[in-house]
Amino acid sequence: MNSTNIEEKYVGYVRVSTQKQLKGKSIEIQKEAIKQYCKAHEYKFHKFYVDRGLSAYKKRPQFEAMMEYLLKRHELKGVIVHDLTRFGRSTSDLLYHINRIDAKGKKFISIKDNIDISTKTGRLILTLLAAIADYEKETIMERLTAGKEYAKVHGTKSGKPMNRPLAVIDWDKVLELRGYGLSWRKTSKQVGVSCTTLIKRAREEGHYDK
Repeated sequence: MNSTNIEEKYVGYVRVSTQKQLKGKSIEIQKEAIKQYCKAHEYKFHKFYVDRGLSAYKKRPQFEAMMEYLLKRHELKGVIVHDLTRFGRSTSDLLYHINRIDAKGKKFISIKDNIDISTKTGRLILTLLAAIADYEKETIMERLTAGKEYAKVHGTKSGKPMNRPLAVIDWDKVLELRGYGLSWRKTSKQVGVSCTTLIKRAREEGHYDK
């Protein structure tokens, strides 16, 4: 038995995003995979954090609690997830949280993707994720610019389609832009709603962060 590994304590993060997954066995499958991974590597498992029926784009209370707990507790060595899609809402969001974990000298392990950021392969994957995040950001900004130019030609300033109800907000775009560091005011301009309306709706739907 590896006496060093057995002292390493890990938390597990589990998320299901649909009611179908919630009613099925997805939670149990993820939990079992994490338990078996710890057993195979002789890691001491500490506790699970589970977000039920929440998409990656909505506020995830257990995720936030897990990150706060993990980063503060010195005895915890890292977090284990079943796969990357359970952890981040976008490449940039995923990279942001993994870097927070890495900065504290802790591990992030994704079982299905065979990622452990403490290994050389894991570090390489982090570099690739960073490159992908940069590419996604550039692509999004190019599309936004093209959309605004098209809108100007066709009679609108904001870039939103004509006759589109203000109540309809593209949350995927909002959260991705926020993930890239845009302010709420700049984000509101890009999605074509007032800043006041966007913040109000974000608070109502659990998307708001300062």
